Amino acid sequence: MHTHHIAIILLVQLWKQNLGKIYSGSNIENDGIMSICAERVAFVKAISEGYMDFEYIVVCGGKSLDHLEDCLPCGFCRQFMSEFVDKDFIIYALGSNDKITPYHIFDLLPHNFRLN
Repeated sequence: MHTHHIAIILLVQLWKQNLGKIYSGSNIENDGIMSICAERVAFVKAISEGYMDFEYIVVCGGKSLDHLEDCLPCGFCRQFMSEFVDKDFIIYALGSNDKITPYHIFDLLPHNFRLN
């Protein structure tokens, strides 16, 4: 029997500057090999619809929307995002006490992996 469980709620909004379109994502967790983080869900939704020019992403997480905790993308998501954005891409982290902290992608992942 499959049991769905979520340890934290993570909401993501990915902004497409040219069209003002917002792509949202949430963690998709399972008991299998690997869960999918909200950041990658939002990116894959946008990319699968042909959008590739991203300005920023907003992330937040916690046990509920009333109790947000400081939250940043995991290393897997940082690497994934870095392959689709430029150096000016910003990650806005919404944390406790409604504090918003901006990070440039390459501040969080200064040495991303590239095949080329």
